[in-house]
Amino acid sequence: MNQIIKFDAQHEDLIHDVSYDFYGKRLATCSSDQRLKVWDFNDETSAWEINDDWKGHDCSIVKVIWAHPGYGQILASCSFDRQVKIWEEQEFEPKGSQKRWVEKARLVESRGTVQDIEFAHSDQGLKLATCGADGIVRIYEAQRVHDLRQWTQMGQFEICSLPAVSGGSGGASSVTTSSSAAGAAAGGGIAPLKDTDGNYCLSWYPSKSSLSSPPMMVVGCGKENTAKIFKFDSATNKWYIFQDLPGHENTVHDVAWAPNMGRSYQLIATACKDHHVRIFKFTEDNSANNSMGLASQASGPPNSGGSMRSADGRKFRVERVADFSDHGAEVWRVEWNITGTILSSSGDDGKVRLWKAGYMDDWRCMSIISAEQRGGDYMDR
Repeated sequence: MNQIIKFDAQHEDLIHDVSYDFYGKRLATCSSDQRLKVWDFNDETSAWEINDDWKGHDCSIVKVIWAHPGYGQILASCSFDRQVKIWEEQEFEPKGSQKRWVEKARLVESRGTVQDIEFAHSDQGLKLATCGADGIVRIYEAQRVHDLRQWTQMGQFEICSLPAVSGGSGGASSVTTSSSAAGAAAGGGIAPLKDTDGNYCLSWYPSKSSLSSPPMMVVGCGKENTAKIFKFDSATNKWYIFQDLPGHENTVHDVAWAPNMGRSYQLIATACKDHHVRIFKFTEDNSANNSMGLASQASGPPNSGGSMRSADGRKFRVERVADFSDHGAEVWRVEWNITGTILSSSGDDGKVRLWKAGYMDDWRCMSIISAEQRGGDYMDR
């Protein structure tokens, strides 16, 4: 039995997100108190110590994430204020000075609450995807990683059937993102509010992209009660819907694409308002060798999955390999470990559940973690 380490995050309101860095030695938290906090783990005392604490946005901060450490100590945060901010650590500033993390850029194109953000695989460059309540996914890139003040919007696409967005969904465009644009919101720098009352989330394909494996991401599609895989077409410079992940009966709150450590297939997990955790298997069908162009067709029982041919004729199959309702309440988050072998899920039942596949790929709950039970012990099964 392993004991959970507790610490007081010292936020004054609801904590929306907790994010570990690549090595698991640093922790970032964000809250409705509009503040960001960074914590460093002290190996000698086995305690989390405050690195810095500062006001990050003018509304509730809903998510904070770390960039790959190869690009430096960089954070991104998003908020109900419709902005994404990029932060960089200034190691020469004292800890706890509220000056150690400096705003380098803000991305202000969203016309609704920014609900999710994620950095792409580090081999793709310093790219950031955002999705907002306006139903648009936007992809940005810092093309000069040593100057985080300037970001370029490389593309965007609509998640579901919404009115056309001016500027199209294709090629790159320069955007005003430097921290000198601090008055953009007050001066009309942000487009008029366009909130679809949707709940959207995203997760990048977490492997290096190539000509044979272009960028992809899975997106939770709000009131459509589904998640979709989107794929980038370099020929048209646009993103298109590649595959649905069917079977959800309510809003998809979170999606997570598993890291691939040599598997011949991909795994995608979803957390849903219908109380279910689902795991989908995404496999290339090597037996399909003809070139029929892009087409979608059902293959199997309803809600079990489907097949898709890519533009180069390769056929892919998606099937649901696990479906759990153990939480008995809304499931809000799913996340994989670094090897993509263990999935964690959390829900309104106040528990974190860990899932792992057995010998015959039979997924089962391996542990339940409760902060309220027996002092926060693991309960192994």
